Amino acid sequence: MLAGLRSLLEQHPGSLVAAIGADGIFVPWPPALALEGPGVLPGRSAMDFVVPGDWDAVIQAWEATPGEGAARVVVHLAANPSEDVDLYYFDVTGSHGVFVAVLVGRHAREALARGIDLDDVPPRLARVTKGKNAVILSADEATQQILGWSADELIGMRSLDIIHPDDQETAIRSWMEMLAARTTGPRVRLRHRRRDGAWVWLEVTNHNLLDDPARGVVAADMIDVTDEVEAHDALRRREQLFARLAEALPSGLLQLDRRGAVVYTNERLETILGLPAAQTAAQQLATVTRDDWPLVDAAIEGALVRGGDDDLEVGVQRPGEHARRRCLVRVRSLTDAGTATGAIVSIEDVTEAAELRAQLEERATTDTLTRCLNRATVMSSLEATLARGDDGLAAVVFADIDDFKAVNDQHGHTVGDDVLALVGRRLAAAVRVGDFVGRVGGDEFLVVCPDVSDRAEVQRIAARVADALRTAVQVGKHTIDVQASVGVACAIRRGASADELVSEADAAMYRTKRTRLGDRGWVSR
Repeated sequence: MLAGLRSLLEQHPGSLVAAIGADGIFVPWPPALALEGPGVLPGRSAMDFVVPGDWDAVIQAWEATPGEGAARVVVHLAANPSEDVDLYYFDVTGSHGVFVAVLVGRHAREALARGIDLDDVPPRLARVTKGKNAVILSADEATQQILGWSADELIGMRSLDIIHPDDQETAIRSWMEMLAARTTGPRVRLRHRRRDGAWVWLEVTNHNLLDDPARGVVAADMIDVTDEVEAHDALRRREQLFARLAEALPSGLLQLDRRGAVVYTNERLETILGLPAAQTAAQQLATVTRDDWPLVDAAIEGALVRGGDDDLEVGVQRPGEHARRRCLVRVRSLTDAGTATGAIVSIEDVTEAAELRAQLEERATTDTLTRCLNRATVMSSLEATLARGDDGLAAVVFADIDDFKAVNDQHGHTVGDDVLALVGRRLAAAVRVGDFVGRVGGDEFLVVCPDVSDRAEVQRIAARVADALRTAVQVGKHTIDVQASVGVACAIRRGASADELVSEADAAMYRTKRTRLGDRGWVSR
């Protein structure tokens, strides 16, 4: 490959070159690889001067080089994206221990000179030589720029003099391994003190050349990895913060990968669901009630497949508990460049809030005394029935307790309230499943029948209501005979009016009451 490299440079003397380590990062040019004419590629790697859209092609060419010996890719310079240039890779690791990149293009040198100011690109690759006691013998220009010490100041120092105390044990161990093996030592990351007192992370590889009569030194290649380490530290701090926040939240948290496998759970989730950490979403959420599980499963699938979000309230029955809990489940998709990569599921136990909401809803819709619907709610139910607007029949039964004022006057309102409560229970037992019973006045009740087959069925329902309210009521020491007058009305749902239907049933009820004038509605014994 070396012959091919030299031939290419002879054909294109204005090319730019760089030596590259096995990790793809530019390294100092090997002195033994003497080449005439080419300039030096700026930056830290090819990614510094190639447009991002070509990065994948550059990586593929780089990965092909060790097996093929050489590779070529057409790229566009970030400084001049409109012009194509050729980027070559050559594997000369066998003879010189490095790979070589060659950039060939008519205006590549000028474009890079304009696009990258080398003075603004801090060096990352440096080299020092040391004696067998780790005393610094020489330091290149990059070392001086990275650490801020001059060569004269560095020469004569021991390496440990500028290595962080917490990293000195690692430095000594790697140094001794290198001496014992008489070859290249392990690569280690150590903090080095700059002249201004700041600390710089350097990745150090010591090469044992002490047995080489021409050199007799340890050559240390150093790469400035401060940015990388700080990025890892920042990520670690964020992960720690997330973990602490997750454990402090009152909600349970569940993180899923794109396949629905569990990545993370907090302790609160296990408490809410009554299950230990599991491997899949289905296993982790196994205590969600059977009726509600399809909703949760669909929400998770929507997040993982379509990147959608969803909120839903479900039942949870923990192992060994009879009572069901109510939980609010929030599903949020995690995406990368528009593609779903996973999901976060938060689960909050809202049982007490759900019970309170149910109580408030009941108070808002129910008559406290009789436990029937209140006037507003039963009328809303009738309006909703008629809003269906089809050709089916709907009906109402209006019931009024005969001479109810007498019981209040004779026995007091407490006894009257007991009678009304019993009437409400009798009515609820007399109507069909799906009918609504409401109290619309002091002693007036309305039964809404959303579906009836014909007028004969309406009459049968009205008869059951009248029979249920024709009874003797035992209240304390008093036995009171109850009787009610009822009236009915029915209409095709399409075009019917709720108010008109109730008015018609009310009028029918009064006609019934008048036919019994002279009868006593209340008899006390």
